[in-house]
Amino acid sequence: MILKTVIFSSLLAVCYAANNDRSWTTEEGVKIEIIKKIGDSKCKIRSESGDQLEQFYKLSDKEGKVIGSNFGQKPYTFTLGKGEVIHGMDVAMEGMCVGEQRKVVIPPEQGFDDDGEEVEGKGDTLYYFVELKSIFRPKPGDKWITDDGVHIHITHEVEGCTEKATAGDTLHQQYTLYLEDGTFVDSSWSRNRPFIFKMATGQVIKGMDVAMEGMCQGERRKVVIPPELAYGEKGRPPAIPGNAFLHFDLQLEKLIRPGKEEL
Repeated sequence: MILKTVIFSSLLAVCYAANNDRSWTTEEGVKIEIIKKIGDSKCKIRSESGDQLEQFYKLSDKEGKVIGSNFGQKPYTFTLGKGEVIHGMDVAMEGMCVGEQRKVVIPPEQGFDDDGEEVEGKGDTLYYFVELKSIFRPKPGDKWITDDGVHIHITHEVEGCTEKATAGDTLHQQYTLYLEDGTFVDSSWSRNRPFIFKMATGQVIKGMDVAMEGMCQGERRKVVIPPELAYGEKGRPPAIPGNAFLHFDLQLEKLIRPGKEEL
């Protein structure tokens, strides 16, 4: 009888551990439930801070009415843990495998705050269904400082590159911009389309032309541009104060040489 009780208790413990492994509440109060779990044999890497993620999401209210969704559309792209999404979403997407699906409940204090433009769901508990479509993890390269004082760090290098960005090339660039204290300013990723400009033609700040020089298609860089090569003493209020050093995460998505037809 004692043996049967021990076995039964052990089985209960195993079942509880299995259930607990699929649902939990984080220290921030974010509730997570794994709906579709990816086995260890198929899960090569799990998402972590600094990874670029492609995400499908569905946002619903408490009664289950859908407020917004991008399923069946282009996935939303952001860098995990960098403040490009609400803090609760950074927490919710940590440790995911590609193909994994989760139900996520984000409390108001981890969602949309009281500042900025009007956003549906601001101040409410947010009910999300999310799926991780892809993870990009970079392969870092060299670091240097140019004669102009631009700090450059290749965060993902491209092997076998034969064409490098130079004056006159048309560049399709993805970027995220922060201030020196880490304040998020802007990102092309959030708009799901690249910023397009022609190098060394005055279409961007001088420091950006310097920062993109020699980049390969697919390459990524972290750069710091000093104020004299950016917006100087005046800045660009309200987002960019005077004498601001600009911290960019950059990706050269496409490089088009003069005379070549854009596909």
